[in-house]
Amino acid sequence: MTDTDESTVVSFAITPSNPNTPPSKEQTQLLPWYKRLDQNRNTLLIVASCAQLLDIISIASVTIALPSLLRDVHYEQNQLQWVISSYALTYAAFLLVGGRMGDLIGHRRMFLMGVFWFALWTLVCGFARNPIFMSISRGLQGAGAGLTIPSAMALLTTSYPLGPERNFAMMIFGGAGCTGQTVGILIGGIFDATIGWPWIFYITAILATLVGIVGFLTVPKTEDGIHVVDRRVDYVGVFSFVLGIIAVVYYLSESTTAGWGSAQTLAPFLVGVAVLMFFVFWEYRIEYPIMPFRIWTSVRLRASVVVTICITTTYNTLIFYTSLTFQNVLLFSPLITACCYIVHGVGVAAGLFSVNKLCAVVRTKLIMSVGLFFIIISAIIFAQVVPGSGYWHYAFPALIVNCIGLPLAWMSCQVTAVADAPDEDQGVVGAVFNVAIQLGGPIGLAISAIVNDKYTTGETPTGFMDGYRAVFYGMAVMGAVGLVFVILLAANQDPIEFKGIVEELKTVDGIVVSEEKDVEQIL
Repeated sequence: MTDTDESTVVSFAITPSNPNTPPSKEQTQLLPWYKRLDQNRNTLLIVASCAQLLDIISIASVTIALPSLLRDVHYEQNQLQWVISSYALTYAAFLLVGGRMGDLIGHRRMFLMGVFWFALWTLVCGFARNPIFMSISRGLQGAGAGLTIPSAMALLTTSYPLGPERNFAMMIFGGAGCTGQTVGILIGGIFDATIGWPWIFYITAILATLVGIVGFLTVPKTEDGIHVVDRRVDYVGVFSFVLGIIAVVYYLSESTTAGWGSAQTLAPFLVGVAVLMFFVFWEYRIEYPIMPFRIWTSVRLRASVVVTICITTTYNTLIFYTSLTFQNVLLFSPLITACCYIVHGVGVAAGLFSVNKLCAVVRTKLIMSVGLFFIIISAIIFAQVVPGSGYWHYAFPALIVNCIGLPLAWMSCQVTAVADAPDEDQGVVGAVFNVAIQLGGPIGLAISAIVNDKYTTGETPTGFMDGYRAVFYGMAVMGAVGLVFVILLAANQDPIEFKGIVEELKTVDGIVVSEEKDVEQIL
C-alpha cells in the first residue's frame, strides 16, 4: 500500500463520508465536557420522558383538586369541566401541528419551543383566580403540550434503531405517560390537602423549565428537516384540522352536562365533522399536506390507532370512576383516594419492563390480546365492589390485574405504530398516535356518563355504586371491542428487527459490508 493509500484510509476513518453521521466515540472524547452532553442517547430519553410525564401530570393532578378550584377560582358547577376540557381541546388540536412542523423545521426546535411555552402558561395557571382567565391559560398550556409530545417521540424514534433498542426507549417514554396519570392524582391530592392547589402548577412549571434547560443542552443539534424535500407549510390543513378536532372534542367533553342533542354542543359538532371532511379532501389534493396519506398504508399504524382509542377509553373510565367509587362508595378522603393509586403506578412501571423482552420472542398481536384480556378482567372485578367492602377486597386486586394488562396493550400499540414510518414521517405518525390517545379519553367518559346516568338509583353509596357497576361492565365491553379489533386488524407478523436481527450497512470504496448480529436467528 502506498503512502497515498494509507492517508486515504486514515482520512476515511476520522471523517465520515456522510456529513450527517454522528462523530465516533474517539472523536467525542476529544470534545470539552459541555459539548459532549448531546452525545448520550440515554440523556435524551430521560428528557423526552420527563416532558411526557409532566404533560400527563398536568391533566391528572388538576382532576382531584376540582372542588378547591370550584371554590377559589369561582367557577359555576356546570363550568368546572373546562379546567380539564380546555387543556384537552388544545392538546389534541396541536398534536398534528407539532408533529408535522417538527418534521419540517426540526424536532429539537419544536420540542424546546413547546416545553418553554408549556412552562410559561403552567405558571400563569397558578395565579389564575378567574374562570375565563384559568380556562384560557389551561388552553394555552395544552397547546404547549401538543407541540412537545410528537417531537419528543420523534427524537427517540429517529435516535434509536428499530428493534430492541427502540422498544426499550418507547417503553420508558410510554411508561412515563402511563404512570403520569397515577403520579398526577397522587401529587394533586397531596398538594391540595397541604400547601394548596396553586403549587400543582408552580412545581410543574419549575420542573418543565428545568426539562427545557436540560433539553437545550442535551438534545442533539442534528440538521433540521434533513429528510424533508418540500418545506412548504400547509396552512389550510393546519387551520381546518385544529378547528375540526376542537369542535369534535368539545362536543364529547361538554355534552355530558349540556346534553347530547343541545344546540350548544350539536352545532359545533356538525361544523367540526364538516371541517374534518374538508380536511381529508384538501389533504388528498395538496402536494405538501400536513398529514401525508402515505402513512396510512401501514397496517400496523392503522391497527394501533384503532386499538389505542379502545385502550384509552377503558383507561380514562377506570381512573375517573374508580376515583368516584373510592370517595362516594367506600367513603375515602381525596388524599386516601390518591394513595390508592400508588400500587397501580408502581405496577404499570414494573410491567413495562417485560414488554421489551416479550416483543423479541412473541408477536405483538398476541401481546395486545393478552393485555386487553387482563383489562377486561380488571373491569369485571371492579364491578363487584359494594359499600363497606374495603380497598383490599376488590379494588386492590383489580388494580393489580389492570396494571398487568395495560402495559402489554399500550406499549405494543406504541412500538408498532411507528415501526413502518421513515424518519421524515416520524413526527406526524407520532402525532396521529397521540391524537388517538386524546380522542379515546372523551369517548370513554362520554359513553360512561350515559351509562352512569341511566343506572344510578340514588345519591347514597349503594345508589352510586349501581351506576358505577354498570360503567365498569361497560368498560369491559370497551376492552372486548378493542380485543376484536386486534384480532381483525393487527398485523400477523412483526418487523424482522423486532426479533433482534439488525444489519449495519457500511459502504467502503463501493463495497457493502453486512454485520449480522443474531446468526442463530438468521439460520
